[in-house]
Amino acid sequence: MALQLEKRIGRRLARVVVLDASALIALVSSQDTHHDWAIEMFRDTASFNLQMCALTHAEVLVHPARNGQLEKFLKMTSALGLEITSVDSNDSAQLAKLRAKSALKMPDTAVLLQAMKAKGSVATTDQKLAQAARALGIGVFQPLPGIPTKQKPSRKKSVN
Repeated sequence: MALQLEKRIGRRLARVVVLDASALIALVSSQDTHHDWAIEMFRDTASFNLQMCALTHAEVLVHPARNGQLEKFLKMTSALGLEITSVDSNDSAQLAKLRAKSALKMPDTAVLLQAMKAKGSVATTDQKLAQAARALGIGVFQPLPGIPTKQKPSRKKSVN
């Protein structure tokens, strides 16, 4: 199993996986096109230390907060054993350099920095983040290109 995972992420297996918002959203939303991938990824990494930067966690919490589901969502993420890591003042310069080099948005830059600090891999459905991580030698868990994912339900109303 470890060798298969190493082939999929493109580097020696780390026992830490830093989640991007997209990976957690795909896991908790059965309507997400990457839900099946997220379930598989979480099963594959069940014995790993799962981390999420506080900035990324805040990004994920916006939707549940808007919908009055914040406490429920926090309990769910707590049940996953997700470790929320902080961004401190010592990270500022490194975040700025990473953002300048990668042109990613700050939450994605924070994911990269946490993966570097933890010597871990990144889990994401975001292609730009995955490419930036690989360019830095960081392993990536992401849906494989060309593998069909769940189709989003059509929002078109049928005309009868």
